[in-house]
Amino acid sequence: MKYQKIALGVLDFYNIIKYLLIIKMCQSNCDNYKNTGEVIEEGGGGNQPPVEVGNAIELFSKTGNVGDLFFGLNSIGTEKLWVYTGHTWQVMGETIEMIAQEDLNIGELVEMGTIDNNVIKTNSAGDTGFVGVVCVKNVSAGERCSIAINGVWFVGVLAKGTPYDVGNYLRPSSTGGLAEETTSVSAEPFAKIAQTTTVSVNGNVVKAVLHSQEIY
Repeated sequence: MKYQKIALGVLDFYNIIKYLLIIKMCQSNCDNYKNTGEVIEEGGGGNQPPVEVGNAIELFSKTGNVGDLFFGLNSIGTEKLWVYTGHTWQVMGETIEMIAQEDLNIGELVEMGTIDNNVIKTNSAGDTGFVGVVCVKNVSAGERCSIAINGVWFVGVLAKGTPYDVGNYLRPSSTGGLAEETTSVSAEPFAKIAQTTTVSVNGNVVKAVLHSQEIY
């Protein structure tokens, strides 16, 4: 029941974002017309920034102005409406902006560092200090970064001989920044696997639904 509520919450948020996107696009289109029905020349209108649509991978090197929107198309469950903060791209309700205390790669698990507002890789099994997962792009120490804390995201995991099975859980492993599979809710999981995946190389990713970690 708990995970049904989580799934419904993610679905509700996704639907809200779709409606906001439609409204934004309508505002942008409507502002390009005068009351007489004539098209306003480029540069006129109500100053509504267009919603750019593209592959989420384009966010790796993209910058913009504060408040710019970008709808990233990737794969089922990971389509996101991003907002530019002036430093990083964020998904409202799903990500937070932090500073990397060390070099971090996409999909790695992080916890709070030893400096204010900084994060570092998790480094122990079932790490109760888990905060979230690095998303958007790899970052160097000192850079601001986007950290996923809710929703459907790709998580870096350990390689193993059998698949990561849909419906099982992920928890921090003892290998820095990587997750491992568990079938027990008492193992301090932070996510539920959304797609069965075979992983043969440490650091490859599994699609999972992130949720608040429970401490036992």
